[in-house]
Amino acid sequence: MAAERIRQNQFDQEADALNVQSRDRYKDFEGQQDDKAAELGQYFKDQKIEAADANAAAVAEQTIPQSGSALTVREEQKQRGKATAFADQQGEALGNLRAFGDLLGGISREQARDATTIGQIGGFKRGSSNVLPLELEAANSKGNGIKLFGDLLGLGGSLALNKGLGGSYTGSTPSVSAAAVPTTYAAPVTAVSRSPLYSLYGAR
Repeated sequence: MAAERIRQNQFDQEADALNVQSRDRYKDFEGQQDDKAAELGQYFKDQKIEAADANAAAVAEQTIPQSGSALTVREEQKQRGKATAFADQQGEALGNLRAFGDLLGGISREQARDATTIGQIGGFKRGSSNVLPLELEAANSKGNGIKLFGDLLGLGGSLALNKGLGGSYTGSTPSVSAAAVPTTYAAPVTAVSRSPLYSLYGAR
């Protein structure tokens, strides 16, 4: 029983630790959402920059003559900067938009794993409880040999005690001579005086 209580306590501690871990995932949710938004925004901006570099390389390979006008070049750079700033703003907005769903989805996925683990722990608890009767039976069976040995010793002791109490006495018995024991009791006989009536009638 003590071993079963120890196992059940261990399972309970594991389940409690998973529950605490699941609750802690929602702590400072807004801060986590901000971090996730920054991460996603940077990811989207990096993807845009790579595409812009690819577009610039493709433009450079074209045979269209480049304008040598300073005004044209400055305007082109100005518009390119606006496009870059707009793309960065859109990447950050998209990161903010997807941050909540991405964060909540990740937490929910981990929560589902914890729930599965807690369910497994519950199965282990039930299995351990079902095995307990078999363990008790096995523990009782281990003492059968010692119990039989004790019964045999007790039986042997009882037989020895009975033999000692009910056995024949082989010692010498004091003898008494026949002469020392009177066979009959002789009462003393006294002389009977003859009465006057006896003297009158005489003996017959």
